[in-house]
Amino acid sequence: MKRNDFAAHLHQSMEPVQLSPQLKRATLDRIAGKEQPVMKKKLSVALVLALVLCLLMAAAVAAAHRAGLLDFVGRYANIYVPEDAQTYVQTDVATLENELVTATVREMYYDGKVARMVVDVTPKADNILLLGEDMCPEDPWENMKLHPGGEENQDLRPVMQVYQEGGYEAAYAVSLGLWPVDENTLSTGGVMDYYGNEDGTLTIYQQEEYKNAPEELTARLRLLVIPWEAPLTEGSEPLYEQRMDLNQLLTLTQTAASTEAYLCTQPVELPSVGVRIDGLLIEVKPQELYATLNFTVTDRAVYDALDSGLWFEFIDPESTAESPYEQRLMEGLSGGGSIGPVDCDDPAYAVRFRQRETLGRNELHQVYTVRAFDAWEKQRYETVTLVMQPATLEEVEAFAEGNMLK
Repeated sequence: MKRNDFAAHLHQSMEPVQLSPQLKRATLDRIAGKEQPVMKKKLSVALVLALVLCLLMAAAVAAAHRAGLLDFVGRYANIYVPEDAQTYVQTDVATLENELVTATVREMYYDGKVARMVVDVTPKADNILLLGEDMCPEDPWENMKLHPGGEENQDLRPVMQVYQEGGYEAAYAVSLGLWPVDENTLSTGGVMDYYGNEDGTLTIYQQEEYKNAPEELTARLRLLVIPWEAPLTEGSEPLYEQRMDLNQLLTLTQTAASTEAYLCTQPVELPSVGVRIDGLLIEVKPQELYATLNFTVTDRAVYDALDSGLWFEFIDPESTAESPYEQRLMEGLSGGGSIGPVDCDDPAYAVRFRQRETLGRNELHQVYTVRAFDAWEKQRYETVTLVMQPATLEEVEAFAEGNMLK
């Protein structure tokens, strides 16, 4: 089964989630799958206690060195991680388990728009191999690393070879999601990443974005554990009907709730791309800034010539970098961004659009320099400036609903 087919089927068995093309897949640098030799001699109580203490200390050290939430989101170029970002992360949130695995929600962050979490899933037997949700038997083991090696250090063995060489007897795909219970709160997409640890624990990073989320959100954490046909070979198929489902309700409390926001509603025309910028909203959150830019198509022929490739980039007007990309302001931890219509479902007929993205928390300015460019051809167009003013909660809500403030 192909990777994409497996991932699609897996998410159909849960609920729709957008997988980030930006985040690389990761898991299991090495796994110790051999049993410990049987001790023949009797051990004193003191020695047994000492051995147990050593094992507990080793486990604690291993857990302490597992990648955290900020390790996942902060390892890409042009991402700004605030110095105090970790102070807003909740730890040791919850534990789920069944006869096969123990899952610990080790870290959690929620700011009223985005929820991020890191979950450690540990098998209860050494002969079990846990795989990321979209890994398949023929995929290279290099995809299972948090920090892939260089060209000379890549582990290109297929997963099925690692399975055979490690003496494993079963392999399972693991996936999770975090779904709001309140029907008024919508999950608008998310990203996923994972990697593995030397003790066999699979560490999963999950990020969900929400619309109309309250300050205190009740969400259902759902973990799926799906077995692969054993022994694991190129022809193995995932056994969806035998999947195990772990569920638990979690209460997410908004961290350091902030009402600080800034708004620009002075319209600016950009004739070379056939649109008018109607407004920009900047919302300040503990780990990043949320930027929302609304624009209207004023010349359909010019706009359509860009083939839906129009994007607005936030740049530093004083940058001396030659590369246009290097002139951009730093991004927030969420990375990426999106553009979508706000007045109809079909972009071909829409007139009003909205661009969403995040900026680094260090990029809070009174004036923003915005440049239009073609994402397909990489051609740059007008550069305009937008002057921000403090916004009230009512103004923020009106802007979010698509009402253009005068």
